[in-house]
Formats: sequence, structure tokens, C-alpha cells
Amino acid sequence: MTDKQKVISIIQSPYHGNDVSQQLWRVHCSEKDKNLVSGGDKTIKKIDKTGSIIQTIQTKYNVRALTVNFDEDPVFTSAYSSHEDIYISHGDTVEILITIPEWCPVGLCYTKNGDLMVSMRSKGNSQSRVVRYSGTTEIQKIQYDSDNDKDPLFSVGVETVLLLTENGNGDICVADGAGNAVVVVDCSGNLRYKYLSNIWNHPDFAGIAPSNIATDVNTQILICDSFRNIIHIIDCDGDFVCFIEHPCNGGLSIDADHNLVVGDKYTGKIKIIKYLYR
Repeated sequence: MTDKQKVISIIQSPYHGNDVSQQLWRVHCSEKDKNLVSGGDKTIKKIDKTGSIIQTIQTKYNVRALTVNFDEDPVFTSAYSSHEDIYISHGDTVEILITIPEWCPVGLCYTKNGDLMVSMRSKGNSQSRVVRYSGTTEIQKIQYDSDNDKDPLFSVGVETVLLLTENGNGDICVADGAGNAVVVVDCSGNLRYKYLSNIWNHPDFAGIAPSNIATDVNTQILICDSFRNIIHIIDCDGDFVCFIEHPCNGGLSIDADHNLVVGDKYTGKIKIIKYLYR
């Protein structure tokens, strides 16, 4: 990879405006040349590369976290911090996939073997954890540092996201917004490292308020700092690679051609950025 980045396409999503109901919040590349988008209007929309709407899924609540399973069915959580349910859409029908009593799911991703990873906060907002599900059965909890079972891995903050993704090496990468860090654990849940910032390369971007997160074909981690409209790229060991400066407060994903896909919350524009040169 080089520091050269090129916007190769811009898609105008159905979202545009400052009002909450008009804002773009999430972008997820589901199929080639198709994206799932959601925002403040209680819907999930599938759009093509021109921005035309292919399908609209009505949801009861605004969507906080959005992913797809192996059948390309959207799986999502509510934006309300008190809700305990994870939802799935089959066609136009929305059903409850998993209910987690006393916990509120805030981040979702599927692993390469089909497990569902869920980040969540306790109802009292006193604990955060990541849980692995096989189907709808809980099979793993990740919450404390294995070197100190009283040291929580993740911070708490009711208004901050805790989105996550799996890297190609099996690591689970969590954007801990409340802790101003990216927490990376191995598949067994052992802490590998925390990425906090890269002050040496750009003092203006010291610190990080991570929100959206993705990984690429090179097992690099891409982290959206929506407060600064900057994307940090680090390698799988947490070493800084480069910054990409584009509005990214409306979602971040990687498409089938290994391009970066970022959304602007207020304009609703989705930029397709070529940044890998292999």
C-alpha cells in the first residue's frame, strides 16, 4: 500500500440533511455493487451503485449496528440503549433473532466460520463485553483481561458505540468509543493490544474517538474517528500505517473489490476510495 488514495466513485444515498430523520448512519457492503444503508428514518435500504433504492425494510426503531449473515439477510440492533433484542430481516419481514436479558447489544459482526459476535453493555451501564454465538447459542464471553481477571477490557458509555469486526487472522477488533481506544483480542479472547492514537505522524490527530471499524484483505484495521473526519489505518499488530482524510461519520465498510467505502452523515454521499495498490 502507498499513501496514494483516489476517490473512484461517489454515490448519493437516499439520505441528506441535518435533521436526524435525514441522516446517514451506517453503510454495509453486502453484495458486489450493492450497499445496505441506514440512518435516522427507521429503515434499512439496499441501494445499487447509482444510489437507486432496490429494497426498503421498515424497522420499528432506528438501527444502531448493521451486518449481514451468510445468506445476506440483514441483522441489526436498535439505536435505543435499553433494548435487549437483535433482529433479522428475511425479505420484508423483521423478526427477533436473539434476546439478551439485562444486556443491550450495540455492535455486530459475523466471523468467517459463521459465528455471530455481539458487543453489549449491561442494562445498568456498568459493564461491557463481547459474546460469541453459534446460531443463537452463546459459546464464548470476552470481558476481562486474562492477565488480570478484575481488569475490564472494554469501557462503558451509554451514548457511545462499541462496534466490532473480525480480522483475517481471527482477531476481534473493537472500537471502544468510551475508552478512546481500539481493543484487539485474539480468537480466545486474550488481549493483544490497544491502539490509542498516532501523535507522531500528525499532531492534529492525537487521540482517537473510534466509531466505525473495518478490516481489509491485508489484515489491516481501518478505524473511523468521526469527530475528526479521519480514518486511521493500522496493521494487524497495531502499528500505524497511514491516515485517510475523508468524512466518515456516516458509515465505513470495505467492498468486494477491496475499496474503502465511507459515508457522510449529513450530505448522505458515499465515497468509494481506492487505497490498496498491490
